[in-house]
Amino acid sequence: MSINFLRNEQFSRITVGLLILFIALLSLYCGGWIFSGVLIVIFWQVNTEFISIVRMKGISPSNKWIRFVSILFFVVASLPYCGFSQLLPIKLLVFVFVFGVIGCFFRLIFRGNKNEPIASISDIGTSVLGIVYTGLLPSFLILLRQFGLGYAVIPILGTAFCDVGAYYCGKIFGKTALRLEISAKKTLEGAVGGFVVSMIACVVMVYFLPSRFNYNIFHGVMIGLFTGIFSQLGDLFESLLKRDAGVKDSGNVLFSHGGILDRIDSYFFVIWAVYFYVSWVVLGQFRF
Repeated sequence: MSINFLRNEQFSRITVGLLILFIALLSLYCGGWIFSGVLIVIFWQVNTEFISIVRMKGISPSNKWIRFVSILFFVVASLPYCGFSQLLPIKLLVFVFVFGVIGCFFRLIFRGNKNEPIASISDIGTSVLGIVYTGLLPSFLILLRQFGLGYAVIPILGTAFCDVGAYYCGKIFGKTALRLEISAKKTLEGAVGGFVVSMIACVVMVYFLPSRFNYNIFHGVMIGLFTGIFSQLGDLFESLLKRDAGVKDSGNVLFSHGGILDRIDSYFFVIWAVYFYVSWVVLGQFRF
């Protein structure tokens, strides 16, 4: 019975993972406002799940402001689709971030009625975290896609391979807890396995896109390094949020597989690093 259950669990996990990956790759292939629109829809749900986790701790962030600023990040990142320079969003993202934080302070300072209590430090802190976590970080995927499809696909697939490698290496070889206080299931052996698999996958993908990466396989090593490390940090970070809030999953939109945030948390911390590496090193756009 336990073997059948394990097989069913693995089959279900793979099926859901492949479905999400298919949607991600299809929208990436389409690019443009279609891709941005898909992200806005997905992260509307991610915002809901993040706010739900925070509220389990008795914290009341400014949920409407988090949603508004998150969508604003996606819209600003998409401006090159309207003919603007690719460098414009980076400059505007700084403004949007500062505007979002100051606006958050303003919104929470003047909050306070019979339905909404006066804001606390925790309310302010989690509101700013929500803006960064569900808005700023994922918006870099739109910017990365504008450099070309290959640049965006590699970290997505690399992260997916890292997740798969960490899961199965952990199942087979896992003995040493990686961070027991945060997640009892994550092991050091699984983390190493995920890192190695991600590194190999990124090097192979860069090898088959030589012109995009200046015929330099070292770029694959660096992207694999970012992907193998940051994707697992992203996974641990969400586990930390859930552990502190005392919840198993971020939601139930995927039924027994939890919420959208549970499935894509690994990608948040990867994209920004790969974006700046591609922009500054591969494409040589870094200027003093």
